[in-house]
Amino acid sequence: MTVSRVGFRTASFVIITLALFLGVVPMPAALVERFYSRQFYLIIQNGVTWMSSLSRFAFLDVLLVLVLALFVAYCVRVIRRADPLPGRRRRAFGRLVLDTTVFVATVYLLFLAIWGLNYRRVPLATKLDYDSERITPRAVLTLAEESIDQLNQLYGRVRTDDWPELTTLPDRLTPAFERIQRQLGTSRTAVGGRPKTSVLTLYFRRAGIDGMINPFSLEVLINDTVLPYERPFVVAHEWSHLAGYANEAEASFVGWLICLAGDDQSRYSGWLFLTPQLIRNVREADRAVLWARLGDGPRQHLQAVAARLNRAIPVVRRSANRVYDQFLKVNRVSEGIASYGRVVDLVLGTDGTPLWRALVTGGGAGSLNIR
Repeated sequence: MTVSRVGFRTASFVIITLALFLGVVPMPAALVERFYSRQFYLIIQNGVTWMSSLSRFAFLDVLLVLVLALFVAYCVRVIRRADPLPGRRRRAFGRLVLDTTVFVATVYLLFLAIWGLNYRRVPLATKLDYDSERITPRAVLTLAEESIDQLNQLYGRVRTDDWPELTTLPDRLTPAFERIQRQLGTSRTAVGGRPKTSVLTLYFRRAGIDGMINPFSLEVLINDTVLPYERPFVVAHEWSHLAGYANEAEASFVGWLICLAGDDQSRYSGWLFLTPQLIRNVREADRAVLWARLGDGPRQHLQAVAARLNRAIPVVRRSANRVYDQFLKVNRVSEGIASYGRVVDLVLGTDGTPLWRALVTGGGAGSLNIR
């Protein structure tokens, strides 16, 4: 056995062991928060997102094609070079398995370093003036009524076809993005990325996925069938991921705050997202009353959103949900995909804090009383 092969096996053992260690062993959330999420990660994010935003094409598309092509080429090379003797064929197959395992472990380590450790930061609720006792059936109903009133009022000011294109949204949302990050107690802030479409759009449509971030190039990918009045919130949600809020409920909450800190169209988009989340959590007897309270314009928009999502292929959507559910659980989000619904808890649990109220009423600066 050559020295280089011994070195490779040693490096392989170290990489696999480190990946397993980081995947299994708990990390102190306070240390992740202080040194990674608020410092190291944001330094990386500022540079990587700035670079990936220089191009209009999605780097994820290039990565997927490149990795697939290299993997196929490598497998073909190993198979062709394999000696026909059974024992040597088994060794060739074992080498292929080992190299694939090393590659997967390396990708996982890169994922953790570039973005994934944000799953292990201190939960946002523990840093806010959050009180679970505020979450009551009456509070849900009251906020649902307020959400509908906000939609009805804002619709009168945004009833136009002149909704922003994806390319113009960064200019509109950046001031609000910066403001909310600072109000959430971050001295070093993330930068917003250029919203892009991807070759994965076909899959997004069939799976009912609105958007995602590429955790390696920290770029934002948006389903191009997302309706104009959905775009501000969808981009704000993905930008919240860029800011290090990996948990889906936290990203939705921060994205909602960003929309409320923006212009009328952004505010409308934020309330359009939150209203169905609230209505599905009230008593069935109250739902009809709430829907009757909703104006024709917002109701048509919500129906259009539902129709878009219903065009997803059920089997593809279920498969995508199962895969993402397992991904979240592996990354220590115990609720899995059900964590999306926790955004209502975050909104209600912080209801009444100065920034929350200031944003809802269209007021000026405030604070979420970060601990």
